[in-house]
Amino acid sequence: MRSISRKFQLSFIVAAISIAGLASCSKDNQAEVVVPQIVAPGLKNGKDTIYIGDSRVLNPQLADVKNPTFQWLVNGVQKSTDSTFTFTATERGDYTISYKIISGNAMASYYYQVKVLGKFENGFFLVNEGWFGHEPGDVNFYRNGEDSVYQHVFQRNNPGKTLGTTTEYGAVFNNKIYLVSKDGAGLVVADAGTMKETGRIDQLPSNGNSFLGVNTGTGLIGTANGLYPINLNALTAGSKINNVNGQIGGLIKAGAYIFVMSQTDGVLALNINDFSVAKQVLNKADVGFATTPDGRIWAAEGQSLFAINAQTLGVDTIAVPFAVNGSWGAWNAGMLTASSVENALFIGKTNSWGAGGREIYKYTVGNSASLSTPFLTIPAGRELIGAAVRYNPGNNTLVVTDVKSGYGDNYKDNALYIYDASSGGLKKSVTYTGFFFPAMPVFN
Repeated sequence: MRSISRKFQLSFIVAAISIAGLASCSKDNQAEVVVPQIVAPGLKNGKDTIYIGDSRVLNPQLADVKNPTFQWLVNGVQKSTDSTFTFTATERGDYTISYKIISGNAMASYYYQVKVLGKFENGFFLVNEGWFGHEPGDVNFYRNGEDSVYQHVFQRNNPGKTLGTTTEYGAVFNNKIYLVSKDGAGLVVADAGTMKETGRIDQLPSNGNSFLGVNTGTGLIGTANGLYPINLNALTAGSKINNVNGQIGGLIKAGAYIFVMSQTDGVLALNINDFSVAKQVLNKADVGFATTPDGRIWAAEGQSLFAINAQTLGVDTIAVPFAVNGSWGAWNAGMLTASSVENALFIGKTNSWGAGGREIYKYTVGNSASLSTPFLTIPAGRELIGAAVRYNPGNNTLVVTDVKSGYGDNYKDNALYIYDASSGGLKKSVTYTGFFFPAMPVFN
């Protein structure tokens, strides 16, 4: 019994020593596992919004690192095994950049979220007539929150190409911008995010005024002599639409109809399926169109505003205490625009030929007193020109362009104003130089 007891005691001691040895080894192994620390990711909160062509260098600051290896993945695809990574934006979209650092038997990771916008997404375009006899039309761009206007963005992004003469109209439709000129290169189409040209019609059947996208394959061009369908895929003009005559200005789609403003026929409602004339809505109008949230379509002529019911085609007439400047003389898109958050219209008051005025009125639908005083007035020594007043639905602001009053070199002194569309308060003003002759702001 004593012998068995002694053997048992000896075995217990050996086992205890062995366990102690294992514990010691375990502690040693644990001491060797040093988890790497990402002290700073190199990008605030790991998030950013950049533009196509921009780059971001990701260089995380590390601590407790021993013999590390690295891995970078973009949307799940490995891109690099270096300690730093440069992400270059080539296409629009949302990107998840995964960073992993392996040190010994431990790993740390971090995830970056980067949103890539087209160069011309976060802001709006300023379509310019160009300096007649000297320079063709072109487009400037204002990026939200900045203090400068990017100039000649069409030519800069399309070396060797130009727009036509007197570029008077622009519209964004299905992520493309359609630019209409009165002469030469009548319709030019570009990607609205990159401003890279995607096609053009060098010569329209008549001088171009306006454009409307109807569906993915069809558009309409208003010209100095009639209305024409455009195949948006082949980018070709069809035959003149019957019973729509004279110079064509504003075009707008609402419900089952397309509303067309004709200098000869007034306002026509066309059936959207075949472009046949459903009704002559007004005998005469020369400024329009705009749409308020209640669904009504607005036009103007002289001292009258016209509210068109887009379903019944009925019309209400509202008296205006001043003459709304017409667009037909040297056609432009006019200074009539509508809010998207309240039933209200904004009207730029000019003196003659679309130039010279400083006052902008806000008509709150149903409140005639709202037209008794200007909503805002641009600075002294300045004048509105073309279709200088446009509502930006993206941020409930009113965008206004002007030039210095007078003639000659005064026309190269440009200013851009951004006003709060609810209060009329000035949010931003930017000056820039060049003989641009602004035609209209266009929103992406």
